[in-house]
Amino acid sequence: MQALEGIRILDLSRLLPGPYCTMLLADFGAEVIKIEEPGRGDYSRSFPPFLKDFGYWHLQLNRNKKSVVLDLKTEEGKNAFLELAKTADVVVESYRPGVLKKLGIDYETVSKLNPKIIYCALTGYGAKGPLAKQADHDIGYVSLAGITNMSGEAGGKPAIPGVLMADMNASMAAGMSILIALRHAQMTGQGQEIDINLYNIAMTLMPGAASLYFGSGFVAERGNNWLTGMYANYNIYKTKDSRYVSVGCLEKKFWTNLCNALERADMIELIDDEKNHPYLKEQLALEFEKRTMKEWEAYLVGKDTCVTPVLNFAEACAAEQTKANEMVLTIQDEELGEYKQIGFAMKLSKTPAKHSKRAPRLGEDNEEILGQLDKK
Repeated sequence: MQALEGIRILDLSRLLPGPYCTMLLADFGAEVIKIEEPGRGDYSRSFPPFLKDFGYWHLQLNRNKKSVVLDLKTEEGKNAFLELAKTADVVVESYRPGVLKKLGIDYETVSKLNPKIIYCALTGYGAKGPLAKQADHDIGYVSLAGITNMSGEAGGKPAIPGVLMADMNASMAAGMSILIALRHAQMTGQGQEIDINLYNIAMTLMPGAASLYFGSGFVAERGNNWLTGMYANYNIYKTKDSRYVSVGCLEKKFWTNLCNALERADMIELIDDEKNHPYLKEQLALEFEKRTMKEWEAYLVGKDTCVTPVLNFAEACAAEQTKANEMVLTIQDEELGEYKQIGFAMKLSKTPAKHSKRAPRLGEDNEEILGQLDKK
């Protein structure tokens, strides 16, 4: 038995934050029912590349779920949703504030039918404030929160973060909040609303910048502090073959190990004075250009230097550590054949995650789920 068996979640969300959150819960046994609009369903179904007629984005984000098609703009669709909500523990949605109320399926309405229901809203900027109704994407949230301004090279333009930071972290926060609310409902019999907005999440991703600003008034920007490239011992360096390695030896013991490995004991004590960091960066740049990335990886094995090759995604998937952690799954499906997915990051010894079924076709589970309502 999986830990979340018996928990029913109605998933009204689309694209990334909501579906990733509900996938994590489904991986641990929750029954997740995607409520999708007729015809198109979740937009991610049409994102290339494709395996036969399945978009890989959909396959990656919607495993272990069921799909029910409902037109929530009709009385029939709304009533079917309300009947389903009576049987559910959680609703996850990513509409703009106010949309569910117009549809007549908001928390206030449903909680009268099911007092234990939990509504988790994933929005851009929340339900109040001047930007509450504004449409946006990850790049907007992290830019307004100050993350983009800290990304990139000193003196250059801000860089777009390589991953959807607000989206992915909001997914995790939503999942944790849902589990907290489920525990509260279990103890009290009362559900509640959860507000997870991506802008707030982006703001919380910078405790270092917050500490500097609240403590001293210092504004962290790209290249002006220890986390954004100012320090020699927390930086990126080009190798002989024009690849890169990352250096993260912030602690003196790791820095000492690196200097000894480079046969540059003269640099060990220089690290203690910030004035020496420009010189140290120049010296490290010269040192790392002496070998290729692969040569550095082999040379530094076992030397405890916190130096790591900068890999692309294909290389990361093929890495021995990735294999050891079982972070790439090979799925065998009767209809689609063999395909791969990212594995389970959270490893629980007693109640592990598992892949039970591939992502569903649009409306694949209408008969099963809606048929249960007809019998009541």
